Order: sequence, then C-alpha cells, then structure tokens
Amino acid sequence: MPFIKKNNEDFIIENDQIFLNKEYLEKNRKLFKKITGTRFSSILNLSQYVSPFKTWTIMVNIFKDVMDPTLAKVGNVVEPKVREYVEKQLGCKYLCYDPIAIKWDVFKENKYFGGIPDGEPINNQQEIDYSKFPMLEIKTSSIDSFVYKKVNNALQMQKDENGYPLIKEKGQKMRSWFDANNQIQIPIEYQYQLGLYLYLRNIKKGLFAITFLTQEDYVHPENYNVDNHEIFMINVDFINVQEMDRQVKFAEEWYKKYIETGVSPKMTDNDKVWLSSELGIKF
Repeated sequence: MPFIKKNNEDFIIENDQIFLNKEYLEKNRKLFKKITGTRFSSILNLSQYVSPFKTWTIMVNIFKDVMDPTLAKVGNVVEPKVREYVEKQLGCKYLCYDPIAIKWDVFKENKYFGGIPDGEPINNQQEIDYSKFPMLEIKTSSIDSFVYKKVNNALQMQKDENGYPLIKEKGQKMRSWFDANNQIQIPIEYQYQLGLYLYLRNIKKGLFAITFLTQEDYVHPENYNVDNHEIFMINVDFINVQEMDRQVKFAEEWYKKYIETGVSPKMTDNDKVWLSSELGIKF
C-alpha cells in the first residue's frame, strides 16, 4: 500500500492539510527527502501527474510512490544504450553514476536540493568537465498511449495474453511531443528538471536525448537497438539566471515552510480525490 504511515497515528488531517505527529517528525526529519529535478517541477506545480501536496507526502516518507515495474526495467535497460549513442555522436564520454553507491544524490553538500543527472561529461582524466560538452538528460517515451489500471493502490501497465502493453490510442504519446510545425517541444516540467541540475552545477548548456519506444521494446527492452530508433537530440541553453534564482528560492522556502515543519501545503480538490482513494476517507 503506497501510504506507509497511518492516519491519526503518524499524522492527522485538519483544515485541508496534513500535520505530522510531533514524535514522528522529530524521529524521522533526518530521513526526509531532498528536492530533486523531478520534485522541483512538481513543487513549482508544473507536473502533469504529481501535485506539490503529493510531493510533500513522498518527501516526508508517509507515502511511497511505486513505479510500474515494466517502466522501471525499460528505463534501466534502454537509457545506457541511448547514452552510448550520444557519446558516439558527440565524441565524448559521460559519467554514469551508480545511484545506490552515491545514495541517489550527487549534491550532498546542498541541504535542500539533490538528485542525479543522467550524464555529466568527463575528460581524459575522468574529471567532470563542462568546457566542451553539455549535461545530458535522457527521456524514454512510448509511441502509443497505453492502458493503466490501479492495482494495490499503484498504477500498473495493462498487458495482453502475450505480455504486450494494451494500446489506448496509437501514436498519441509521440504526437504529444511535437508542435504544429512538427518540431519537438520539451515539456516545461522536463525543462525545469534539467534546469535545476544545470543551476546547481552553475552551467547553462544541456542536452535532451529522446527516444520513442514500441510495444516490443516494453516486452524485450534488451533487444532495443539505436539503429532501429530515431533518437532526437535537443540542445537547450538556460540563460535566464534570474528566473532560475527566483524559482530555486521559491522551492527552498517551500522546503523550509512545509518539509522542515512537518505541515503539508493546502490540498486542492484533485488532492482530496486522490487522498480519498488512497485512505478511504471523505472530505
């Protein structure tokens, strides 16, 4: 069950907010999560799927966001192949971190922000070096939109008898990435995900590598071949430092106001629907 702590025991719900129990807060505050690129976009209310309120429940460890196992496997298998493709195209080498070894954070010196870039360029001395090449962000997306169903309170991809994802609408997911001129448009939430890591490294140039996956790729990701897939490489240049300063400051203050105090942001009507489905309560 995604809610791993108990209502009226570890926390209470009052006036459209969650208040952590004082004992839980003091005992667990050192284990609360930092703001990663994904959470940064959610806190700024730019995410399509995760609200600031839900992000708070994840960061204070009362709710565990469970990733669909098929999506997790595909990402782990396909992303290294995309990274190798980019390295060959650019003639560079990217540092790929072992998330477990570094405890999912390369920004340990920062109290509020953390996470792991998908790739940081390194020189011949194996040192991080941004003098020639950009930070890498890899995105894997399906071509079609698939059918998902809530199983044990977590969304799970639905499959046919042969293990292939059930298609909700052919080509819809890929089409959503392109504008009227057939040009890829990076969703704003992804821009801020990468933008945070660029900001923390005090650099401006980033690169999105985007690949679109077939049904077959979700069944046999190990057979994914870059030669049979178009990989879009989109350069981005974050030059509006003042805007990033403002957004980062907002997120830092959000952390102080909500994470450090153990009091959630106000829930929206959508949050209430979500919370009702998870905890079986009514508002």
